[in-house]
Amino acid sequence: MKHLNLSRLCALATLLVCFNSYAASAQPATQLQLIRLDLNGSLGDFYLLYGVDSDPAHLASLQQRITQTEQLLSQLDAPADSGGLNTLQRLREQWPAYRVLLQELASSLQQRHTPSGGSIAELIQLNRLLTRLSDSLSVYYQQPDPLATHNQLLAMQLQNLCTDYLAHSVGANALGGDNPALDVQSKAFSEGLQQVQKIHTSPEAQALLQRIELRWRYIEPSLQHYQQDNVPTLVNRYSRRIIDDLQQLPTLAQPAP
Repeated sequence: MKHLNLSRLCALATLLVCFNSYAASAQPATQLQLIRLDLNGSLGDFYLLYGVDSDPAHLASLQQRITQTEQLLSQLDAPADSGGLNTLQRLREQWPAYRVLLQELASSLQQRHTPSGGSIAELIQLNRLLTRLSDSLSVYYQQPDPLATHNQLLAMQLQNLCTDYLAHSVGANALGGDNPALDVQSKAFSEGLQQVQKIHTSPEAQALLQRIELRWRYIEPSLQHYQQDNVPTLVNRYSRRIIDDLQQLPTLAQPAP
């Protein structure tokens, strides 16, 4: 088990280094996309710590998402529009409350203390507030590459699906939002993936999409039949790899100079 945890941590560390390098040179629209992914993903990491196991990899992922969100929020250029500026200010003002509560609950779980239902509900509500604010900001940060926009939407769709699946797995879905059922979301993602496969025609992109397809088909049955299957760690691990690959697709779609 120790060797398994070590291998997971090593794999996660490699993924995080790539993500940090990607975030540092990203356009504002992509920086906001990473913030939105981290906000949603941090809640999923908490669900894993709360209802699955205290794997150090889950805690490392949660801490990394917090660090990256903090960094990206400070770096994000303010929109020229006053409405966008106010929304960004609200996002920055509300973020610390979520960060502190998330860290407190994660620390409590590491000490094998069970958080109260009220504190978990508060965490979810704060996450929903930050998600709404970051979603509202997206209209002020236009992605110059329409292919990148399509890929980012698909990545966000899978992150939402993954976190909703984790919530269902640990019995926290009743505290969440009003998203469509998991099988409906799964079907929508599968259709979106088919569209992306038609858009990207370069050999490099097609090779990456084939890898994405294989990983997706591996977890799709569990998402489609979520009432019977309960494999949260597996779904989370494969979803993260797919999301990372989707983030790399835009560069592969560019024509060679």
